[in-house]
Formats: sequence, structure tokens, C-alpha cells
Amino acid sequence: MVLGITERQLDGAVVVIVIAVFIYTAASAGSLFDAAKCDIPYGDKSYGPLIVAISGDADFNGIYHISGNTRICDLLISAGIANLETFDKIILSKKLSTGDVVIMESGNQLTTAEMNNAQKVALNIPIDINKATLNDLTLIPGIGEKTAWKIIQFRERSGRFSKLEDLMKIRGIKEKKFTKIKRYLCTNQIS
Repeated sequence: MVLGITERQLDGAVVVIVIAVFIYTAASAGSLFDAAKCDIPYGDKSYGPLIVAISGDADFNGIYHISGNTRICDLLISAGIANLETFDKIILSKKLSTGDVVIMESGNQLTTAEMNNAQKVALNIPIDINKATLNDLTLIPGIGEKTAWKIIQFRERSGRFSKLEDLMKIRGIKEKKFTKIKRYLCTNQIS
């Protein structure tokens, strides 16, 4: 049996196929852009899960990805430390933020510190541009020693960066380079 397809029906079928391919391509491209939303937005260390570390005299040293609003006691419990009665309750109740390190010292003493900038860059945690040294800045992909030196000189002349966009006032940092490096930097207002 031979079906008689008119030229108009054939044109309609081609249009339907083209529309289906367009919708499929747009949906696939949209899912690629959604994956980028998982990155920490530049200048925002509070976005998404927290990245913290345990260090010191412990068998539980390492980097931990934990949910927001987590206290030190929650971190220690999730790390497998069961006996929390020996630690100071005030320290245990302290909330953690991305980049914090809980240091377990001998004698069941807990202190907190901040990760060094090399660890932060490796973990995609923004570093404070107002505190970064020349070596810290050269760790960032897209910033060489010359650009890092210009950033430090600009900071010394103009004072603290109030917003990251001020980087584009530096000769050699245009929008393309700024877009590449901004995800590694933040301007913490708390010194």
C-alpha cells in the first residue's frame, strides 16, 4: 500500500522536525547553563554548602562539606567524634562559615582559624582581595606576578577595595579578565 503524501504535508513534517530539533537543542543548552549555578557566586562565601576543615591532634583531619547553619559540635559529630563533653560548650556552639578550620589541640582544646589562601583557591573559596598577598594573588588562574603587583599597588594607593568591580580600574584588567578572576575573590568588610 502506497500512501499519497502531498507536498504541503511533507513541508509540514519538515517544519515539525526542525521545531523538535530546535527545542531539544535549547533544552540541552539550558541544562549546560544550569550546571554553572553550582559554583559559588563571586564575592559570596555563604552560598550553598559550607567547606570547612578539621586540623590538629585528631584522626579526623580533613576537608568537610557540610550544610549551612552548622555549629562546631555538628561538624565533630558528623566527623565521628562521639565524646563532646570534654570540649568547651561555648566553642562547640559556634556557627561555622566557609573557610573555617577547627583546630583540635592536645588536652581537648578547640580553636578556630581561617584556611590559608592556597587552600581556599584550591577549593574554589573566594579570598579577600583586601588581605591577599602577592603570592596569594598569583595562585589565582589569570593573575600573574605583574597583575598581582598592580593590584597591591592600587590597593595601597586607593585603600580597601569596596567592590570587586574596582579591579577594572587597574590597567590591564578589562571585563574579560575580570570575568575570569572574580570568582576567586571577595571583599570582606570585616577585617
